Amino acid sequence: ISAEDLAASLWDSLSSEPKKNLANAAGLELPRSLIAEVCRLAGLDPDRPAGAFGKMEARRLAAAAKAAPIRITGRAAGEEFVTAGGVDTKDVDPATMESKICPGLYFAGELLNVDGFTGGFNLQACWATGHLAGQSAARSLAAAAK
Repeated sequence: ISAEDLAASLWDSLSSEPKKNLANAAGLELPRSLIAEVCRLAGLDPDRPAGAFGKMEARRLAAAAKAAPIRITGRAAGEEFVTAGGVDTKDVDPATMESKICPGLYFAGELLNVDGFTGGFNLQACWATGHLAGQSAARSLAAAAK
């Protein structure tokens, strides 16, 4: 997106949300994780009401966003794990995902001590164990209701 188009989008957001602070109004157009830094680079107070800013400030914010330095950090295989550890799988019934220690408690996904490379393996483990745990918990509740 060009700086001009971004400025126009930011102006639309600021003018349509005048009571929100700049950071929240700009959050409709910019990643929330970058707003504070972009406001700092533009010399704008992110806590001031959006209605206090004009088109010139929208252009400054857009220019700062387009010029913001971003450092890209590479990762090697094995460094992309978000979580590690969790409930030991020996304490979970693999047929139901129910805790062997605390009956009626079911585990799924990254709550379990199962690590794998990202890019599908962790997602598949989350979906499969989540589906199994949900079905098992529903069966357990249905049986208890009878």
